[in-house]
Amino acid sequence: MARRGRRSGGRPSLLLVLVAVLAAGAAVVWWLRHHPHAMPTLPAPDKPGPASLERVDARNEGREIELSGPLRVTRPARDGALAIQADAVMLLRDVQMLQWQEQCAGTQCRYALEWSPHRIDSHAFREVAGHRNDAPFPFSAESFPAGEVRLGAYAIDASLAAAGAAAQPYPVSTARLPPNLAATFRDCDGALCTGDPKHPAAGDLRVAYRVIPAGSRSLSGVQQDGRLRAAKR
Repeated sequence: MARRGRRSGGRPSLLLVLVAVLAAGAAVVWWLRHHPHAMPTLPAPDKPGPASLERVDARNEGREIELSGPLRVTRPARDGALAIQADAVMLLRDVQMLQWQEQCAGTQCRYALEWSPHRIDSHAFREVAGHRNDAPFPFSAESFPAGEVRLGAYAIDASLAAAGAAAQPYPVSTARLPPNLAATFRDCDGALCTGDPKHPAAGDLRVAYRVIPAGSRSLSGVQQDGRLRAAKR
């Protein structure tokens, strides 16, 4: 009976402790609501800060910075296969071939020659005879970055300088080709074509170019050894 008395006597003490804890918690919540500035705040993430174009600041090594100003292409972008180059941030080569395409509706199929940047498999055509696409693509679409792009004292990665910029047509002619290639291609409205441009045939190629020109940019990236590189996210 004595043991039971001691156990029952401990219950009020436990209840008092719980009430005290709850009251203290409620007081803390009330105080924080009425003193919001006392709440601890996390430091804001570092934002890229503007850097001077005049010189590379060694204190920014490995940090994300922001540069604004006119880009300069000091080594042009070049397509080595066709010896075409441009004073641009990026040179883009587009290649199309005139190929047979099949369009079927029910049991009826029609065939037409159309320019396509991809190889069209004619082996699956219902009428393969007379509609073969056997010529291979000697070139493919490709992009060629400038050898060097600069913004003030900084070298800039061409891919960073080209990001988000619109490409524009870049007309070329056979006069810019070496003699062996000039004998293969013909001029066709700013592009290079094989065969007769006025009467193209299956297997003929059309090679056109676009460029992403230099211009004024606001770029953010990581400074590494005097170069601005894209920041990894």
